[in-house]
Amino acid sequence: MSLRTKFMLALLLTGLAAVAMVGGLAYVGMTKKVDTIRREQAADQFHSVVTAYLQKYGNWQASPGKQGFDAFMQSGEHPPPLSDGAQDEDRRPPREDGRGAQDDGRGPPREDRRGPQDDGRGPPRGEGPDDGQRPPRGEGYRPPRRGGEPPFRFILADQDFKVLLGAGVYRHGEALPEAARKDARAVTVNGSVVAYVSPEGVITPSKQELQYLAAMRDALWYGVSGAAVLALVLGLLLSRSLGRTLGHLTSAVRAMHGGSLLQRVPVEGKDEVAELAAAFNDMSEKLARSHQELQESHQTILQQAEQMRELSVRDALTKLHNRRHFDEQATTLFSHAVRHKRPLAMVIGDIDYFKKINDQFSHATGDAVLRQVGEILRSHMRLSDLVARYGGEEFVIAFPETELPQAAALCDKLRGIIEAFPWHQVHPDLKVTMSMGVYADLAAGTAEAMLQKADALLYRAKETGRNRVCFAA
Repeated sequence: MSLRTKFMLALLLTGLAAVAMVGGLAYVGMTKKVDTIRREQAADQFHSVVTAYLQKYGNWQASPGKQGFDAFMQSGEHPPPLSDGAQDEDRRPPREDGRGAQDDGRGPPREDRRGPQDDGRGPPRGEGPDDGQRPPRGEGYRPPRRGGEPPFRFILADQDFKVLLGAGVYRHGEALPEAARKDARAVTVNGSVVAYVSPEGVITPSKQELQYLAAMRDALWYGVSGAAVLALVLGLLLSRSLGRTLGHLTSAVRAMHGGSLLQRVPVEGKDEVAELAAAFNDMSEKLARSHQELQESHQTILQQAEQMRELSVRDALTKLHNRRHFDEQATTLFSHAVRHKRPLAMVIGDIDYFKKINDQFSHATGDAVLRQVGEILRSHMRLSDLVARYGGEEFVIAFPETELPQAAALCDKLRGIIEAFPWHQVHPDLKVTMSMGVYADLAAGTAEAMLQKADALLYRAKETGRNRVCFAA
């Protein structure tokens, strides 16, 4: 699941939860408040009606009882307002022609109307204290309403807390429990308590109240739907901006992983995501700069290492390779020649009368001679050849892939070039020659042994007059 989808779902769930919680609490609180107000109003109405009824008869025992109380309620002598907003004619007993009671407000209905004892159900129950039967549903204060259930039913007890009207909760004549007595409200007639009204009972919502509660539920659902749409729209807008920035960051990170360290992402706004983008740009720039410096430093180190390696294998005066490097490379060349059965020639040369040159013309002149001889040898070598200063005035050469006659001819050519060089430019009386020994037989066993053989040939050249090349035929 993408971050954008997660963000939208989080906003949606948060919005729905907030609306559901606020709407639910408001609905429960409003319903409870309305129920409390209705109950208080209904209790006040019931108390006033009971008070008027007992004032008329003195007490419940002297009155016609429940049927008389119902008739008193229907007579209109003390009509309370209905909680469902019914008109006055709804409070009066219905006429046979269905047009409501006469508006005379004087006493019970006429005899042509069906009284409470003529309702076809036989003698009324709950009239006496000893009938032992549970009072019928609807006992208590219940003004007539169109279409069925009374809006409320309350409990009425006499001065001794014996139940007169049980409201479907207690039986007639049953003692009212202590818990119900605590909240009971006294009914006083001529200064004497003749009954008690308990607020316990059942409150049936009216049609108008049910419509009101339904409207509240509809409003709550509208709020939930609006919150869902709003959360989706906000989630889409916010996640688009967030997803765009994070997408740039993801692409930049992938590019950095691929080796392109310098990356820039757009910075939009001043929120945490924008700060993250700015921090990423700074990090990328610093990382790229550090990497560049590291690369340059690495290159410098490599160059310096190469220089150090060259210095370690080269002679400082002649710039030729030194003896250690020659020995290592000559061993390799010898092994290669033996393995592949290829020719290899080893040469060792020595400047004639070099000590005399130093003594007669100075050491500086001797150094100049060594440098020039080294330059001549280096400039006339093939890329595959190996030449080095072996020590003092001695030089060594390795000719791979070269037979003895060819090597001897090359050495004689070098000898002639050295002899013909204009040494008078170094010093007017200076003359320089070189003697060489050449050996090309791999049967010697090692490169070092071949050099020793060449060195012996060098001594022969020295002994036979110098300025010549000797080799084993």
